[in-house]
Amino acid sequence: MTSIRSQVETVRALYDHLPAGLLRHVQRVVDEARDLARRWDLDPDRVELAAWGHDLYRAHPPAEQLRLAAEAGLPITEADRLEPVLLHGPIAAHVLRHRFGITDDEALAAIRDHTLGAPEMPLIAKVILLADKFEPRKRRRDPVLRHVRRLARRDLDTALLCWADWKWVEERTRGWASHPAHWQARLRWVEEHHRALALPPIEPLQPEDRPA
Repeated sequence: MTSIRSQVETVRALYDHLPAGLLRHVQRVVDEARDLARRWDLDPDRVELAAWGHDLYRAHPPAEQLRLAAEAGLPITEADRLEPVLLHGPIAAHVLRHRFGITDDEALAAIRDHTLGAPEMPLIAKVILLADKFEPRKRRRDPVLRHVRRLARRDLDTALLCWADWKWVEERTRGWASHPAHWQARLRWVEEHHRALALPPIEPLQPEDRPA
């Protein structure tokens, strides 16, 4: 069986033929993800494997991403056709499983869902999504992400929801559409957040409280 560490090195080597700027971004994400892994008691090698895999197809042209997704039999929505870059995570997860033999389902889910999120996400997936969003260069560009990063060190779920709310405001401000898959994920995160507050249930109206 191939060790996780050797899988990390195999995926890392694939960036040798990709743009240098992309490599620098992924290295920053690796550093952020390993920091969160330490804080949340996750296997750092599994987290690093997902971090290296997440943007493997990010630099491919839109037409190529659509072609690769279709060849892999991945679902392609109208929103994806309008913005094919959204397919780079699912493509990478598919290729890493079927071409490189990576079978860590949670790491592959992290790679697949790091752009939009998903209603149900393993801990590794939450770490990779957030590390990708608030790596240092993005924090400098959007200072609000500094606060999301601080929050992620104490509560990953609330950090995800705060990032999603910020993303929603950005989309409304700039006139961008919200991807249906991300919106469904956000709705679940909101539901889970309020459920986690563990407030006592509201009692039904008593006869004396009902309107006459």
